[in-house]
Amino acid sequence: MEPSSLFLPEIVLVASIMTIPGLYMLTETKKSFAICSNLTLASILLFLVVSWFNPEALSIDREVSVFLLYGHFKIDAFSQVFKIIFVTVALAVSLISSSYFKEDEPHQAEYYTLLLSSTLGMLIVASANDFLTLFLGIEISAFSSYALVAFRKQDDKSAEAGAKYLLIGAFSSALTLYGISLLYAVTGSLTFDGVHAFIDGLSQGVISGNFNEVIFISSLFMLAGLGFKIAVVPFHAWAPDVYQGAPTPVTTLLAAASKAMGFIAIFRVFSFTLESVSEEWKLVLGIIALASMTLGNLAAISQEDIGRMLAYSSIAQAGYIMIAIPALTEGAMSGAIAHTLIHAFMKGGAFVVVAGLGAVGLGYSLESYKGLAKRSQLLALSMTVCLLSLVGIPPFAGFISKFWLFYNTLQAGLSGETWIIALVIAGVLNSALSLYYYLKIIRFMYLHEPVDDTEVVFPNSIRYISLITVLLLGVIFPIYWESLFEICKEAAAALMG
Repeated sequence: MEPSSLFLPEIVLVASIMTIPGLYMLTETKKSFAICSNLTLASILLFLVVSWFNPEALSIDREVSVFLLYGHFKIDAFSQVFKIIFVTVALAVSLISSSYFKEDEPHQAEYYTLLLSSTLGMLIVASANDFLTLFLGIEISAFSSYALVAFRKQDDKSAEAGAKYLLIGAFSSALTLYGISLLYAVTGSLTFDGVHAFIDGLSQGVISGNFNEVIFISSLFMLAGLGFKIAVVPFHAWAPDVYQGAPTPVTTLLAAASKAMGFIAIFRVFSFTLESVSEEWKLVLGIIALASMTLGNLAAISQEDIGRMLAYSSIAQAGYIMIAIPALTEGAMSGAIAHTLIHAFMKGGAFVVVAGLGAVGLGYSLESYKGLAKRSQLLALSMTVCLLSLVGIPPFAGFISKFWLFYNTLQAGLSGETWIIALVIAGVLNSALSLYYYLKIIRFMYLHEPVDDTEVVFPNSIRYISLITVLLLGVIFPIYWESLFEICKEAAAALMG
């Protein structure tokens, strides 16, 4: 297979994005947009899965990085793993959207076009090999997400969420771009390898000059900009309102895929490119991780709206992942990658259940979950598995990824900066704290009677995705945890170069 064939997912997405407007002009059947989106994402997912698990069939050597488009794109194990996650989440969102939105919902062609455009941006970020490509990928995904959040413009909450997301997103993009410009002014390069080589040469005395302060300031600007994308403290204020106001399928995309995209950018920038910068930024990242874990969990306790509760939970989960970056070891980064991947399934699966309840008109408050086990045992089981995984209760997948993350970060702390050990301890204590509000939801589902006796029939797409979520988090990942770790180790090795 030609190396350019690895760029096939992006090409197929562009073709599909151009096809949907054509379908809009040729047919009045709104289901055609959903079918086109589903088929596109399913075919891309099949290609990515085959290329990973059976590379010989496509003449692919996964151990060799492939550079495309004059080195702007890098196809390696790290990018391929996250592409699989992005497309999987996007496919789930596309499937539940057809059940969530009514038949007469306007602007569905635009909705699915924006969904595919957002996915395209994520794939570009995964393969970006320089700061400019990384920024363009983030913006392609972000601009599509702004419109998706405000898709139901007649809904005041959706319009407000879209406006907030746009303003804060534009501000974060400006910060990121300013940080990149400062870094370019100092290093004269926009490629990750070029910036890394400059900073490494500076630290070894090969390059003379006092540029550390400027590089540190530029990294702070990029951290602030990317911090908004992953919603860590103190850049988190937008998340609860946006998660609550956006259509639930869009919230699923934001919580599961967009957050992972933000972490890709942070991993690329801080775990490799800026690894030889002075220790100050590591301490900053550690403080942000501690604050995100603690404030996210404390704020989630008092929430009555499930969307807001899960939003604060996402802030806490981002804090857990952040503790690995100051450690800067391949093991710690493999743990961070593992928890990022599992988090996409945990949080995505939880929001699928939320979308199911919203689709049948039960609402989004905690009261809506009373007696859910009597209405649908499958959806209640799926939500339970997702919540217990988020806590890190064995034997679910969240325990495996969180253990791997904490263990490897602890090992790095024992052999290096001892203050990292305190971060790991804080992570364990915060995980125990999160059990309180997760168990509250489970108690409502199993120990309370439904608010009314109205018979509810959940859409098939919601039930099927819930079943897959239970199998992945409760059976497949726990059984094949060694294979999962190997995948994450391979991705971390590719990331760290």
